[in-house]
Amino acid sequence: MSARPVPVVLLHGLTDASTCWPTVLPRYAGDGRAVVALDARGHGGTPLPDEPFTVAALAADAAEALRALDLGPALVVGHSMGGVTAEELALTAPELVAGLVLEDPAWRTAESEGVDAPGADGSVVGVAGATGGERTPGGVPDWLAPAIAAVQGRTVEQIAARGRLDNPRWSEAEVLGWAEAKAQVDPRLAEVPHDWLGRNWVEALADVRVPVTLLTAGPGLGVVTDRQAVRAAELLGDRLTHVAFPDAGHNIRREAPDRYLAVLDAAVARADASR
Repeated sequence: MSARPVPVVLLHGLTDASTCWPTVLPRYAGDGRAVVALDARGHGGTPLPDEPFTVAALAADAAEALRALDLGPALVVGHSMGGVTAEELALTAPELVAGLVLEDPAWRTAESEGVDAPGADGSVVGVAGATGGERTPGGVPDWLAPAIAAVQGRTVEQIAARGRLDNPRWSEAEVLGWAEAKAQVDPRLAEVPHDWLGRNWVEALADVRVPVTLLTAGPGLGVVTDRQAVRAAELLGDRLTHVAFPDAGHNIRREAPDRYLAVLDAAVARADASR
């Protein structure tokens, strides 16, 4: 009897939601494989507690959800904020994680090397060297409050119309999932304190024991820097598969979907083979 396929867990970026995986979810569902997209606190209608918004808290939420689902070790796929959440999950609840796929993870440092998410218009805000990478008091990304305000009172279709103009490379399914997510963000997300620096995310890879697939954007178009990618390779050795997307920005799966899915297929196959 063959082993059950490894579950796939999807963790979205800041101001995205579980609606933002329209090509990934159907690709891996079926044949006995569990595929789960989680909504972070303050996203997708999930309540936002009156406490600091931290990566540690996001990972603890994910761990609680996965234990309740009792899926067993999963391949955890994270974009941006979801990437550092996935890494934190592997460090704090390793029994839940069979492998990681990190799509331009939010490897922000104290030197403001990068911020993790697209703004309300879908463009990358606060990548390396950009003024949008600054933090307001309380650690909140300075773009977050304006991004939330920009979609307040708008319908999903109105938000999608702007998304189509600003992101012509995205499929209609991606635009609609993105727009639905933006409409559901809790506006208080920009009011609670944030902490993105709970760890040095790159150096913390030394304690990650599962295979890691790292997807990086083109130079100056994403968060992860060349130096960070080189250091990740030094720390992980043969546990790392690094795939660069030189023509894609922060939203790799939306801008280069065919190649992204091929890379994800390979990661899923590796996880299944090692089960």
